[in-house]
Amino acid sequence: MKNHLFFFFFLLTVFAASGQQVRRLGMEGSYGFIIPHSSELRSISESNPFGLSVHYQLMKQDKKNWDACNCFHYLGIQASYHNFGNRDVLGSAYHLSGTFEPILWKNGPFSLTVLTGIGLSYLDQVYDPILNPDNLFFSSPLSFLGFVNPKLEYRFGDDWGVNLSLAYNHISNGGQSQPNKGINYPMMGIGINRYFESSSFPKHEKSILPRTVQWYMEIAYTNRESNWSEGRKPVFTVLGGFHKNLTAINGLGVGIEFTKDYALEVENSRIEALMPAPFIAHHFLFGRFDFNQRMAVYLNKPMGYHDFIFYQRYSLMYRMVQNFSMGFSLKVHGHVAENIDFRISYRF
Repeated sequence: MKNHLFFFFFLLTVFAASGQQVRRLGMEGSYGFIIPHSSELRSISESNPFGLSVHYQLMKQDKKNWDACNCFHYLGIQASYHNFGNRDVLGSAYHLSGTFEPILWKNGPFSLTVLTGIGLSYLDQVYDPILNPDNLFFSSPLSFLGFVNPKLEYRFGDDWGVNLSLAYNHISNGGQSQPNKGINYPMMGIGINRYFESSSFPKHEKSILPRTVQWYMEIAYTNRESNWSEGRKPVFTVLGGFHKNLTAINGLGVGIEFTKDYALEVENSRIEALMPAPFIAHHFLFGRFDFNQRMAVYLNKPMGYHDFIFYQRYSLMYRMVQNFSMGFSLKVHGHVAENIDFRISYRF
């Protein structure tokens, strides 16, 4: 009996030592404005969104979770409601998102974090050619939400914290239906967190930065509505490039991608819809996570396909095993999102 009790308490001790974690429940109110990113949107952008969000987050403090991003970070889920201040045209949005929030700086009771998230958004007022022709922001009730939200928190006591935040929100259906201008709306917020555990931060050594450039290849797939035939057509992308770390979390790189878009109409041959585009990229590198922003220039594109000669691509990848990563990206022309794709990457 004594041996069993000793073994039981030994397991509890080991679990407690290896399972250090912090859980918290938070609530935040926010208020902002809509960015009219084209002349067609000015008349319906003169309102102020407001909303409320509730989130639950977990931070594990062991070395394995530290290595995922070379930092302490929260993972969680967030439910939020945003009213766009124009009930008849824009209505409201109901969001459910997964979140990632690394701690960038901490000094005593103060900490600076960046909450990022992506999820689904249900919109109760969308474009209709007869009933709601003015809403060019979104045309499908189910869309995608992405946001970046820096936060400054002050902890008082072991159980509570308050924060100020500035969020940039984007909703788009990823080109699944038109019109799809996408809505961009910054918001300021104030929130409160209830902590269920409190512990000191252990010391972990950061990974050594690679001294050489990191080469990689990616393949991607999506589909979207065709402008020359009925139904949805596939869009394939292949790219190659490299990046080099400048700091522990920043890197710069270049590459070229080739996209074959079967949704585009061509005059003579499908080769016209093969679009090579060299790009430059900035990488936020958090251990296994790679959030990169690319600026690409078309070397070739079909006649009538956008007035832009460049586009942006925002990509989030997670390294699953030694050299393979999986994730998704959003292609954007100016402020207008075109599509979201799924991609697989291999690094050399």
